[in-house]
Amino acid sequence: MKPLPLLSAAAALGLAACDTLNAPISNSDFNPLLPPGSGIKTADSPTPFRPGDHVRSAVDNTAFFKKLPKGDADADKTLPRDTHMKVIRVAGSYLQVELDTTGEVGFVPSVMVENPNARPVPPTLPPGAIQVYPPLPGAGAAVPLPSVDPAGAPPEGAIPTIIDPDAPASPPPAAAEPRPPVEPKTAPPAPPAPKTPKSE
Repeated sequence: MKPLPLLSAAAALGLAACDTLNAPISNSDFNPLLPPGSGIKTADSPTPFRPGDHVRSAVDNTAFFKKLPKGDADADKTLPRDTHMKVIRVAGSYLQVELDTTGEVGFVPSVMVENPNARPVPPTLPPGAIQVYPPLPGAGAAVPLPSVDPAGAPPEGAIPTIIDPDAPASPPPAAAEPRPPVEPKTAPPAPPAPKTPKSE
């Protein structure tokens, strides 16, 4: 038996394995945000759009593809914000749309469009929760905001928003009454050693 063909077959198998390891991870269930070995798969969130909905681009430079993109394909063109379009079908995380202005059909990412007729749903808070920011109108009890001075002065005790380096310095805080100095404590003197009679 010749070891050379066996060695070259092992080397070819190793090179083939390296090719798949160096390929980019795409179209897989790999989620880098999950802990290693968890095996938990996240479900794709359903898109809130349906065929027939009239939507518009929500951001500048919305990607527009003539064909359904695969992997990290480059967009065929970009759409400006507020470009109106009609949804033809939902294709995963993309929407097949028809542009209202030109009638061109293509695909846009569903995260880059919005439904202009959708009403925002006010958040519901569980009992005992604390609202940090002022709530939306109609979202429950609101804490009144502090009154605003018509002259524009900040509320009493507020930190100034603008610090003017040429403004006169504020007076120093009132000095407290001076206290008498405290003398440091020292150890009491050691008792004298007992005297022993001297022997002659």
